[in-house]
Amino acid sequence: MNKKTKKVKNELENIKKEDMQLVEPKIKETKRHFYYGYSLRMITFIVIFVIFILLSLFFINKSIFIQDEKNIFYEEHGTPNYKVFLKNNDYYEEKYLDEGMSYIASIIDYISIDYNYNFKSDILLNGEYSYKIVADLEIVNADNKSLFYTKKYDLLDEKKFKINNEKEYSIKEKVKIDYEHYNSLANNFKSSYGVDTESRLKVYMELSRKIDEDSGYNSKMNGTGKINLVIPLSEKAINIEMDSLKIENINFILAPSDYKVDDIKYLILSLLFLILAVASFFIMVKSIWTIQYKSSDYDKKLKKILKQYDRLIVNTNTMPDFENSNITKVDSFFELLDARDNLHRPIFYYEVTPHQKCYFFVKHDNDLILYTLKNID
Repeated sequence: MNKKTKKVKNELENIKKEDMQLVEPKIKETKRHFYYGYSLRMITFIVIFVIFILLSLFFINKSIFIQDEKNIFYEEHGTPNYKVFLKNNDYYEEKYLDEGMSYIASIIDYISIDYNYNFKSDILLNGEYSYKIVADLEIVNADNKSLFYTKKYDLLDEKKFKINNEKEYSIKEKVKIDYEHYNSLANNFKSSYGVDTESRLKVYMELSRKIDEDSGYNSKMNGTGKINLVIPLSEKAINIEMDSLKIENINFILAPSDYKVDDIKYLILSLLFLILAVASFFIMVKSIWTIQYKSSDYDKKLKKILKQYDRLIVNTNTMPDFENSNITKVDSFFELLDARDNLHRPIFYYEVTPHQKCYFFVKHDNDLILYTLKNID
């Protein structure tokens, strides 16, 4: 017995031709975004390079102290002023006599000495200065001036002061000399040993100045000095001598040119920006070399498309009308081929930037199907 063959039902037999729809190729809608092209990238690299260089120079300038060679002016003046105070006597009504006179030794009570000193420079200095007041009793042989006896007395202990970013400083000090005490010492020495002597009391202010080593010219500005006053002893009448009435030095010091790192953190920032500048420069050079001397993946891919699909592609010098078109972007050239086959329209090729960017597109009424080939991708 023959079995009846089962008839397979054709599910498409009732579908009319006009009801059939063409299957469109896969097309992906993408958002439009800003294109960072070759020229813009070159401009950006140049701007970044210049900014990094300027920042490096700015911070290295802040980190390094540069001293130019120059002349430096300074001066100092020192003056001792004194008054001779008198004991009660029958002749002088004044309590004291001014300097520059002759004085009767027997009526001298004491001598008051005022020391005045001023230092001034045309630049700011750092360092320290010090001073003290000393008296030297000297008894010498009247015949040959050789020394019999000497003794030092500290009338004012040493005082030290800082010079903090200053151009000048002043010293004012006063001491009282007991003339009768020192005169008695000299007279007793003379009478005790029966020798012919000459005696004097040297009263002086010792000055010292030390400028910090980082100034570069400290050795020429450092120094010591004395403001002297000589008071005769063992005499009936005396004339006080000012051995160095004034210290007047007007000096020009040639400061050598020099530089030093003043702030290490600024130097580190300077080196960092210099490294970034060099890096941006090499990236820029590499990009230029790649475009001009080396066939990139972009060039290879573009050449392959133009060669393989030459008969389907039309070169154009007209930029696609993005403003008045409905744009659909596809991810590959093959998807654009599918659209071209469906729409029976040519594929146009437009070069935006040589070796960087180009457009392949199919135009149908107000619809624009676009494939963009970019070197940056």
